[in-house]
Amino acid sequence: MRTFIAFAVVALLLAPSAARAQSWEASGLFGFTPSAGIDERAAELSAVDVRGEFTWGLQAARFFTPRWGVEVLWTQQDTALEIGTADAKADLFAMTVTQAIGNVVYRLGRGGAKWEPFVFAGLGATYLSADTLESETKFSLNVGGGVKYFPTRSFGARANVRYKPTFLNDSSSGRFCDPFGFCQGALQQVELSAGIVVRF
Repeated sequence: MRTFIAFAVVALLLAPSAARAQSWEASGLFGFTPSAGIDERAAELSAVDVRGEFTWGLQAARFFTPRWGVEVLWTQQDTALEIGTADAKADLFAMTVTQAIGNVVYRLGRGGAKWEPFVFAGLGATYLSADTLESETKFSLNVGGGVKYFPTRSFGARANVRYKPTFLNDSSSGRFCDPFGFCQGALQQVELSAGIVVRF
């Protein structure tokens, strides 16, 4: 993951200087990631989920043209593996889901407008950690879109939705299920977030 972050930062810094004016953006993001179900579970359990929790993160982007750019996105969700029966729900263990993603971003609409729709897609890594388990890093990708609003040239707000699957590469047919593999191929998560944007 460190190599990926270093590569993304170098790519941003080596961008052509022709688009310097108003070509950088930085955001602080706050949002929510709903529960993501685990397919494999004991017959006695009605549900096994990575519990829905608040997510926060940071984003930095460099735009090479009025429409095209790249961004680095880092997010963290403090959550838990939650099990449920017909009578109650309880946390099996607390865990943290951290993502570092590099995206290509495309801005829609006309340049300089106050409302700025955008779409993005990219790939990176998800870091899964818990106090009682050995941490693991898994390949992940994301696609999404949203809108930004700039009441002034340099300050604005954004809201977006992001589909962010993590590829666990685990299977219930194997002899052993990895604790962070959850006996399934992918962890399917969606994130809703909003934040403040600084453009410079």
